Amino acid sequence: MKPYIISCAAAALPPLCFASMPLPTVHTMYWDNIPSVILQKQREVFAALDVPLQQESAHRIPHGTWMNGVVERMDSDDIVIFCDIDAFPLKRSAYDMAVAHAERGAIFGLSQFSNHKKTTHTYAGPMFMAFRKRVWEQLGRPDLKSSSAYDAAEGMSALAREQGIPLVLHKPTSTLISKFALGNEGVFGIGTFYGDNDFFHLFESREPAYEQLLVAVADDAIAQRPLQFAQYLEAAIALQQGTPLVKKKRRWWRRLLG
Repeated sequence: MKPYIISCAAAALPPLCFASMPLPTVHTMYWDNIPSVILQKQREVFAALDVPLQQESAHRIPHGTWMNGVVERMDSDDIVIFCDIDAFPLKRSAYDMAVAHAERGAIFGLSQFSNHKKTTHTYAGPMFMAFRKRVWEQLGRPDLKSSSAYDAAEGMSALAREQGIPLVLHKPTSTLISKFALGNEGVFGIGTFYGDNDFFHLFESREPAYEQLLVAVADDAIAQRPLQFAQYLEAAIALQQGTPLVKKKRRWWRRLLG
């Protein structure tokens, strides 16, 4: 069957009305090596957006194994939403968009590519991914664990292509430290933004040096103010050069003038 893949530029949907139903919870897991500030800032972003979040400690449990457990305990009509511990929507409309696509039978996800596998397609990555459990059942209840052929949850996108289930892949549009190829479609890396600044994913959050990038982006999202890309880039360049970021002092007369 011909694959049905939608780019998010052509897939904007009006927000659904959730007044009569509870908002679908976003599920995320973490190991003990994740800095506590990462967990705290993610909670603060979701609280600011008024989106329910469930962070689960699952130390040493493989990502796909944990995802299997989350899906299994949900009902067929439930919307399943996964998010990495170092990722979050930057605005409420991004979450609403993901849920709207899932409500309509699509699999929504941030576009990802497995450079360490032999696959050739991008897929709906569980950095932020939404689908109705019934769609997973329709696909034959695929195992979400990584395998020799696929990364975690990647096999679900492969089956969706084969069976004509719509895939909505939200592509990266900018990154602070380019590090990986998105197949033949672009690049992503440390501190990647998706869509029209809809989502952010840090990547490699186990590295303490990178947490300042997430904190800076999260603080802007929490305050619901414009994203300060110049500030993020300054910090990213300092990290790459191995130099600490020193906050510039204001000249004395400017301090007086306020």
